[in-house]
Amino acid sequence: MKLDSILNSPPAWLPVRNETGGIVVGTIVRMVRNLPGFPFPGWSTRESRAAVAAKLIPAIKSVRGYKTSFSAEMNTLSYGRRRAMLTRKLLTPCMAARQDGCHVIIPSRRNMILMVNEEEHFVVHAFNDGFDINRSLKDVLQLDEQLQEHVDIAYDFQNGYLTSIPAEAGDGLQFYVLLHLPALTFANMMGQITKALEKLHVNVSSYFSDGQDDTGHLYVVFSIPGPEDSIEQMQDGFETVVRHLVTREMQVRTKLLKDPGLNLLDAIARAYGLLMCCRRLSIKELRDSISFLRLGTLLGVISWEEDEQSVLIELYHFSLAMATQTALAEDTPGSDLNTARALAARDFLDKHPHTFSYNQA
Repeated sequence: MKLDSILNSPPAWLPVRNETGGIVVGTIVRMVRNLPGFPFPGWSTRESRAAVAAKLIPAIKSVRGYKTSFSAEMNTLSYGRRRAMLTRKLLTPCMAARQDGCHVIIPSRRNMILMVNEEEHFVVHAFNDGFDINRSLKDVLQLDEQLQEHVDIAYDFQNGYLTSIPAEAGDGLQFYVLLHLPALTFANMMGQITKALEKLHVNVSSYFSDGQDDTGHLYVVFSIPGPEDSIEQMQDGFETVVRHLVTREMQVRTKLLKDPGLNLLDAIARAYGLLMCCRRLSIKELRDSISFLRLGTLLGVISWEEDEQSVLIELYHFSLAMATQTALAEDTPGSDLNTARALAARDFLDKHPHTFSYNQA
């Protein structure tokens, strides 16, 4: 399996019109493990990282379904490919900066990424569409059980699985949810929400990690594990917070739609007009506009002749593909990406027959 094929394929998580109305796009469970007798990656040498990789990679490849996985040492990946993998959540920012002795592995199912010598010796992210922590949790725990048949893991009966950050010792698990929050962003409420969530041991960051001025209204919300919490307590508290965010987004959408100034509908109409007529389009403009098109579809402002769910998925993938293209362009500077994005946006709308309602109340 080649990296280009992975980068050009739809991700394992795609937005669905589920019980959250498509607000929750996908879920990730992060599991970390370390080997006894080796320094953590932050204090490691090239030799110790190589020794850890020599133990872990054969063990991973021996697990059923991982023999034909994509595998690469970080020093073999170009800057553009790392940026593209970051965009697709196939790397963490920490891993993207790693070099010798640090490896990324992606199985053929593409529902996981495995990282050797990230912040910990072994890190796995399991992801799926919608709001289903239990499904991803089952996947990582099954892999953990299979891995421990081949290698010893650093474990203390009092503190649990040992990690480089003492506060995260215990189960070595963390939860992430990708949320589409255009109304809360439009209402300038994300700043106060971020501060409030910190008090609940939950953090918020933008989905894209490329320094752009906007997020495309996509956010990653993630739990901060504490040593006093069991995995059940952390999961219950985290799911409660996510459901509250979903409810708040829905409430703000309703409130903005009742605004006599029609500000939200105006934003959707402007985004639609930009994509229909643009000749140059920045990545920031594209992300925002695609986000508003998705919102307009969910609110009934835009209707499609094709299956609505398929179009929502294609809109998300189109935005992600354009971001991936932008990242890969770092390897071949000089391309006129603004013009290419505008052409791609117009082509997308031309190829998907639709109706825009100008009379929404």
